[in-house]
Amino acid sequence: MNTFNKSFRRTLTAAAIATAMGLGSAGIHAASNTAGAISGEVKSSAEQPISGVTITIKNVDTGIVRTLETDTGGNFQLPRLPIGNYEISAAKSGFQLYSQESVKVTIGQKTSLNITLAATGETVTILGGAVSPVDTTSAETALVMSEEDIDRLPVARNATAIALLAPGTTRGDAAFGNLASFGGSSVGENAYYINGMNLTNFRNGLGGSTVPFEFYQEFQVKTGGYSAEFGRSTGGVINGVTKSGSNDFEAGFNIIHSPNKGREQAPNVVYSVPNAVLDGSGNPVIETDTQSFIINDQDEYEETSINLHASGALIENQLFYYVLYNPRFSQQDYVYSRGSRYDQSNNDDAFWGAKLDWNINSNHLIELTAFSDENENSTLTYNYDLATRSGTGFVGETTTKTGGSNTILKYTGHVTSDLTISAMWGESEYDRTAQSPLDGNPAIYDSRGGGLTALGDWVNLVAGAGFDTREATRLDFDYFMGDHEMRFGIDREVNTAEDSSFYSGHIYYRYFDDTRSNTGESVRVRVFEGGGEFETISSAYYFEDTWTVNDRLTLRLGIRNESFDNKNANAQSFIKIDNQWAPRIGAAYDLNGDGEQKLFANFGRYHLPIAANTNIRLAGAELFTQDFYQLDGLNPDDTPQFDPANVIDQQVFGDGTVPDTRAVKDANIGPMYQDEIILGYERSLGDDWSMSMRAIHRDLKATIEDVAIDAAVLQWAAQNGLTQTVDGEAPADVWTGFHQYVLTNPGQDMRVWLPEFEQFAELSADVLNYPESERRYNAFNLVFDKKWDGLWAVNASYTWSQSYGNNEGYVRSDNGQDDAGLTTLFDQPGLLDGAFGYLPNDRRHSLKVFGAYQVTDAVRLSMNYLYESGRPVNAFGVHPTDEFAAAYGAESFYQDGELVKRGSRGRTAAISQFDFGVNFDTEVMGYPLTLKADVFNLFNANNVREVVETAEQESGVADPTYMLPTSFQTPRYLRVSASMTF
Repeated sequence: MNTFNKSFRRTLTAAAIATAMGLGSAGIHAASNTAGAISGEVKSSAEQPISGVTITIKNVDTGIVRTLETDTGGNFQLPRLPIGNYEISAAKSGFQLYSQESVKVTIGQKTSLNITLAATGETVTILGGAVSPVDTTSAETALVMSEEDIDRLPVARNATAIALLAPGTTRGDAAFGNLASFGGSSVGENAYYINGMNLTNFRNGLGGSTVPFEFYQEFQVKTGGYSAEFGRSTGGVINGVTKSGSNDFEAGFNIIHSPNKGREQAPNVVYSVPNAVLDGSGNPVIETDTQSFIINDQDEYEETSINLHASGALIENQLFYYVLYNPRFSQQDYVYSRGSRYDQSNNDDAFWGAKLDWNINSNHLIELTAFSDENENSTLTYNYDLATRSGTGFVGETTTKTGGSNTILKYTGHVTSDLTISAMWGESEYDRTAQSPLDGNPAIYDSRGGGLTALGDWVNLVAGAGFDTREATRLDFDYFMGDHEMRFGIDREVNTAEDSSFYSGHIYYRYFDDTRSNTGESVRVRVFEGGGEFETISSAYYFEDTWTVNDRLTLRLGIRNESFDNKNANAQSFIKIDNQWAPRIGAAYDLNGDGEQKLFANFGRYHLPIAANTNIRLAGAELFTQDFYQLDGLNPDDTPQFDPANVIDQQVFGDGTVPDTRAVKDANIGPMYQDEIILGYERSLGDDWSMSMRAIHRDLKATIEDVAIDAAVLQWAAQNGLTQTVDGEAPADVWTGFHQYVLTNPGQDMRVWLPEFEQFAELSADVLNYPESERRYNAFNLVFDKKWDGLWAVNASYTWSQSYGNNEGYVRSDNGQDDAGLTTLFDQPGLLDGAFGYLPNDRRHSLKVFGAYQVTDAVRLSMNYLYESGRPVNAFGVHPTDEFAAAYGAESFYQDGELVKRGSRGRTAAISQFDFGVNFDTEVMGYPLTLKADVFNLFNANNVREVVETAEQESGVADPTYMLPTSFQTPRYLRVSASMTF
C-alpha cells in the first residue's frame, strides 16, 4: 500500500447485462487532501462511448445523492467526494440498467470505473474478469491507511507510528520526541494536515497538534512525488481526515491501557573513571571507580486512555454529527543522567472533538471541525540517592502547558458538472508554557568527570511562556475540460508566536574540567533572556493539469508559487522571499494497455519556509552572553566561587536589542528548496497482490542558515582601508567572531548591512569561507502488498538508502539541537571542517513487514516487524586551530586535535523488533465487543539506538562518557484494550 492503489474489473468479452467495471483507488485526479473522487467511462458492448448516460451515486451512510450525465466521449467526473462507501448506477434509454454496490472512496484517491452498458434485449456471456490493484494513471508515492486497517495491526495509536509503516521513513532522534524522518530529511521538515488545515508546529517544524487516533477516519502518508496542492515541506506529509456521522445513530467506547506491571527495563549504563588514592605507605595509586551514567531500571510508565463517542443525524440525509470525549491518564517516573535527580510526571487532561456535516443539498456541503488538545502536565522533581535508589528531598514542581483549541470550517460546492469549488478557514492555538516557583533560582549543571549532573534548586533550564496562533485560509478549484483535469488554488497562513523565555534565574552555570584554568576547573556562565511577539505570513498559489494524453499515457503538469514574510519583534519584515517557483511534473504509462502494469516518473521541487524560531532568536531583543572563569570552589547552595578577574574567555551572542533588519539577513538571500526525482515500476500479481519498485533521488539544493561574518568583515575592512568604526573602535575590537550573525545561503556571495560602518558590504563566498550546504538522498525500495480480503493481508517492503552531505537540515540530531535553521553547524567556518559524510538519518537497510490473519470468525492475529541498520557515529571535540570555532566547545569534528570526518566512528547497532497482536470479537447483550492485546518488542530486543558523540568536554578535556549509550530500543510492554459499540 505504498502507492495509491487502483483495482478495476474488466470483462474479457463484449460486456454483460450489467458491465465490466473497474474499482480502485489511487489516482492523482480531482482528489483533494480531504476527499476522494470517482471518474469513469461508459461504453457500449461494441466499445463505443455513450454520451448522455445518467450517472447516479448515493452515499450509503448519509443518503446523499448526486447525478450527472456523461459527455460526448462517454466520460464522467465526480470530484471532492466525502470519503465513504457509495452505490452507483448508470441508465439510458435503449440500454439495460447498470448498478454497483459498495464503491469505496478514500482520502486523496480517485476510484476509476469502466462501465459497459448492454443494449436492451442484448444477451452476452460473461467469460470472466481480472482484478488489478494497479492505478496506471498515478505517479505519486503514498500510503493510505483507514482506521480499520490500523485496528488490525499492533501499532501505537499516533500519526508517527503510521508514518513509520511507509517505505523510506525512519524514527528520528530521541531528543525530538516521537517523530519520523522522511527520505533523509530532518524530522523538522514534515507537514501535518487535519481536515485540510496545516497544523504543523511552525516554531521549529517538530510535529503538530496531537489528536487521538479514535478521532481519525483515514490517514494518507505522502513520502514523495506529491502534487502542487501541498507545500512547506521537504520531508513528507501526514494527512488525516476525521470521522463524520451518518443516518444511523451509533455510540460506543473503548478503553486502552498500557500497564507498568510487566513492562521491561532498558539496561543501565555505567562507566569507569580513574581515581588517585594513597596506599598504606602514603604513595599515590590509581584505582578505577565505577560511575552510574544512565539509570533505566527505576523508570516507570503507565497510561490509560478512554474514548467515548457518539454519532448520528440531527436531520436525516442532511445534518450529521460526530463527537468524541477522550479522558487521558498517564504517570511517568524518570531518573536523570548519573542519578542526580528524579522526576514524577502526572497528566489527567481530556481531549474533546466534534465534527458537523451539513449537506445543504446534493451539490453543497459545509463541514465544521472543532477540537481541543489542551494539556497540562505536572512534574515533581526530587533529589536522588544512588545508594538507596530512591528520591530524597523534594526540589520543586513544574507545570507544562501544551496544545489549545482548533476550529476548521470548510465549504465544498459542485457548481456545475465541470466545476467544483472548495473553501477553508481555520484557526489553531498552541500553548508552550513551562513554569515553576523555582524559576528565580540559577540553573546549574556539573560536567566535571563527564556526564551532566544537575545541582542547586531549580527545575527548568529554560523557563517562560509561549503561545502560538495560526489563522489559515485556502480556496481550491477543480475544472474539467475534455482530457484535462485542472486544479488551481491559493492559500494563506498568518502565524503569530508570542514568547518570553529565560534561563532559570536568568543565569546558567556549568562546571568543567579545564586545563586553561590554574585550578584545573572552570565555570561557564551563560545569561539568556528573549521574547516578543513575532508574525510570519506565508502564502502560495498553484495550478495543476492532469492530462490524459491517450489510453496509456497520463501526465501531471503542476506549478506552485510560495512566499513568506517573517517579521521581527518590532513588526518589521526582516526577511521576505517571493516567487519561490516549484514545478511538479509526473508521468504514468500503462505498459500493455490492460491496466496490469505501469512505468512512472516524477520530478518535484519543494520549498521550506523559515521557522518562527528564527524570528524569535535572530530578530528579537535577545540577550545572550557566555563567559568562562577559573572555578575556585562551590558555595553551600552549589553556586560557583570565582574571581571575575580570572576570565578565560568571553562571548556576546546577543546584546539585548532588536537588530537592524538589514543587518540580520543577506540582501541576496534565496529560498531553501529540495529537488526530487522518482522512477518506478508497478504491476499486478493477481486479484489481491501488487508489486512495486522505485528509485528515489533527493538533493537539498539550498538552505538558509545563520552564519557569523566577523572574520570576513575584518578582511573586507582591511581591503577597503577602513581602520576604525564610526564610534572610534577598531574593527578587531568589534568583530570578535560572535558580533554579527546573518541569515544567508551558505557558500554564496553576501550583501549585508554593517551598522558600525553604516554601509552595505559585499562579501564574497571565498572571504566568508563557508562551504555550500549539501544533503543528498538516494534510495531504492521494493514493495509487495496483499490487500485485505476478509481472511488475511500483508505488506512487505525493503529499502536501501543513503543520506550524505554536510547538513542534516532544519534541526540537528547529532547534538539534539531543535533550533530550526539556527543550529551551530554553520556558525563558524571551522565547524564545517570534516562535516561532509553520512548524516544522522542514514540507515542503509530497512525491512518492514506487517499484516493480519483471521484465524476464526472471532480471533485475528497480527504482526509488525522492523529491521533497520544503525546510524553513523561522530566524535565531537574542540577545534585545535580556529579560535572562533573552539569557543563553541565540543562542536567540531575533532578529537585530540585530529580531524575525525563525519560518521567515521562506525555505526550504532542494527534494530530488530517484532510486535504481535491478538483480537477477539464477541458480543455482550447483543452488542459487539472487541478485546485486544498487543505486545510491543515481543522478544525484548535492547540494542542501542544512540550514543554520546562528544569525545571531549567543552574545555577540551577527554569526555569519559564518549560512546556510552544514551538511548535503547523501547523495552517490551503490553497494551490491552476493550471496545464496544451500540
